[in-house]
Amino acid sequence: MDGLSHIFLHVGLCSAVARLAPNAPIAMHVQMRYVRGEPPYDKTLQLVRGEADELVVEFDIPWNVYHVVVSVPKYQCTSSSFAAVLADQNHSIAIKLSEQPPAAPPLVLFDGTAPASFVYMHPAYVLLPNGTACQAAVPTPLDSHFDIDYEQGAYYLALQADPALFASAPPVFAVQFLTPRGLAHYVRMPVKLPPYTGWPATIQFNITEDMIDELATEKTGVLLCPKIWGTSAG
Repeated sequence: MDGLSHIFLHVGLCSAVARLAPNAPIAMHVQMRYVRGEPPYDKTLQLVRGEADELVVEFDIPWNVYHVVVSVPKYQCTSSSFAAVLADQNHSIAIKLSEQPPAAPPLVLFDGTAPASFVYMHPAYVLLPNGTACQAAVPTPLDSHFDIDYEQGAYYLALQADPALFASAPPVFAVQFLTPRGLAHYVRMPVKLPPYTGWPATIQFNITEDMIDELATEKTGVLLCPKIWGTSAG
């Protein structure tokens, strides 16, 4: 089927499973859920503990946004995460089993295609105070956390932040790129989020070589708002 993506699911072991002997059998349930409808992947896998501190599962699924739920019921270990999957792209997803309740879901998922030069510029992601103007000096970023995964030809990004940040005066999303001299370009990502419902918003933001090249002659330390940088929300 066209559009399938190959998933490498890296499952970190909880303490109860990590104490098992290397040849111990493990029944692990893996489910990839849509926001609505039947999950395209829902299996209980018969695995062996092995020598490593993680188990790796591989499978193919269509592009979409998924709620990943993994559990080892015998040892009361579980974990969940959200992941965006692009069509025809390999994607490694890391998840850590725990005896504790799952963490809060991310607020926003970003994904997109990107050239190799994108990674070489050491991109980082920030939230800036509402009202930060184009061409103005970049103020101290707001408190947030971004989980980043780079694949060949693509990237995946999850934002952990307080939903209250977006209730009245939403912050400005920006990407920080480092120059060879250690200075920073900041590029606005024009994002408008829907109301938060517990399922993360999804934003597609494709990066091209031309977009990277354009930064070479731009100012550093100010918020850049080039028109060719755009996003689409899902």
